[in-house]
Amino acid sequence: MQHSGKQVSIASRLAQAQSRLAAGALPEASTLALELIRSFPDDPRPWTLMGSVHVQAERHDLAVVCLQRAVECAPADPAALIRHGQCLVRLGRRAQALAAAQAVAALPLATAALADGLGTLFTHCDEPARALPLFQRAVAAAPGNAAFLFNLATAQRMVGELEAAEASLDAVIAAQPHHYAAYYTRADLRTQTPERNHVDALRALLQAGVADRTAQIMLRFALAKELEDLGEYAPSFEQLRQGCELRRASMKYDVAEDIATLDRIVATHDAAALAAGAGHDNGEAIFIIGLPRSGTTLVESILAAHSEVQSGGELPAFPQACIEAVQAQGGPMVSKLAFVQRALGIDPRELGQRYITATRPQTGNRPRFTDKLPLNYLYAGLIRRALPRARFVALMRDPMDSCYAMYKALFTGAYPFSYDLDDLGRYHLAWQRLMRHWRSVLGDALLVIDYEALVTDQEALTRRILDHCGLPWQGACLAFHDRAGAVATASAAQVRRPLYRSSIGKWRHYEQQLRPLARYLSTPA
Repeated sequence: MQHSGKQVSIASRLAQAQSRLAAGALPEASTLALELIRSFPDDPRPWTLMGSVHVQAERHDLAVVCLQRAVECAPADPAALIRHGQCLVRLGRRAQALAAAQAVAALPLATAALADGLGTLFTHCDEPARALPLFQRAVAAAPGNAAFLFNLATAQRMVGELEAAEASLDAVIAAQPHHYAAYYTRADLRTQTPERNHVDALRALLQAGVADRTAQIMLRFALAKELEDLGEYAPSFEQLRQGCELRRASMKYDVAEDIATLDRIVATHDAAALAAGAGHDNGEAIFIIGLPRSGTTLVESILAAHSEVQSGGELPAFPQACIEAVQAQGGPMVSKLAFVQRALGIDPRELGQRYITATRPQTGNRPRFTDKLPLNYLYAGLIRRALPRARFVALMRDPMDSCYAMYKALFTGAYPFSYDLDDLGRYHLAWQRLMRHWRSVLGDALLVIDYEALVTDQEALTRRILDHCGLPWQGACLAFHDRAGAVATASAAQVRRPLYRSSIGKWRHYEQQLRPLARYLSTPA
């Protein structure tokens, strides 16, 4: 009876705390959760609740401690393990998150929601092939659940099952006509044609009125893409302009801070700084760097078709290792400019070792692996110090094509400079200065490839890339589009096709609209 009374007591108090959390009253929810933890320290539910409070407050470092405690209280609870893994993903600890996912995979999953949750965790760890059957299982158990269907479509897209992904997204929209992310994702799966497109449906949704700003942004980007496919360039750009203006207005961002950061890297991460200290003696990594939509996924696909190379995808491991090392130096949180300087105080060998360890087990199964996180262009000097035997392949693209390709891409939590033509032009000039700097200090570790040359003379440039990386020639690299590997980036649909040249010069359809950008890019950086 006493035990039953305790359960009633904790249940009612948990419900009260969860109600406060749902209402956004974080201090009250936190106080209630702490009281429950003191009263019931071995019950996982208060720890989970406190973890949820920290997640909502975006204090993920504190959340992961609470969720780890919940797992210790209930080590066979798949829901607790999944929540812990999701928090680890947010912190960039992908290897630990993958370990959590693998632990859940060994447990029975009693509900469709658990199968979907584990599939989502595998997807966030760039393991869509392992996620796919879990999403299929969830959809089979709950065929009308739009969230499960959308997650299934995401995994299908990543593994190259593009027709199946479109069918899944059609089912999402049929079940939930206002699932706007489904419209956006569907538009990008293939080149739309006069016979098969969704232009009328997208226009009807916008004309009916969409109050949610994020939803309107996604619909306008989707409509712009489909109109461009149909050659309706003026109306396409107008939809894109409106979508970008809405996206830019939703952010608090000053491009000047990012430009100052790039210029500080040029000033401080010089040859002398790169030569200071001895790094980790490991030659596995091939870093593919460049602005987004510049061909980095294409180069990764070419390299990953080689039998000695494992695709790592966009690994967050190096930036995360740098952030953790700077935090370990103590002191308050630092600005971007201060971070650039303090990062030079990280022990190079320790940083290199930490990076290699953090990429396991998604690397290490073949002699070499690729890391194509585009933003590693900010860390190239630190990478050179930490891993002196690493190789770099940098992608350059016609500046107008490059900026237009970024302008029409809807990124998730990255590249805030890409939604305004003035921001884009100013940032690109600073990026050019940074790339000239890396050419001067990275020496023969860096190979710069022009995207236009690669798609024009694929074999010659592929031979250069393989030779630079110390890899023997393999003809399979020319048929990269036949490879079965997963692609998690915005280029997932494009890399399933052989090389094409249609994206070269595409900006010229919008010469008048892009004049503000051209004024910047005609000026020497």
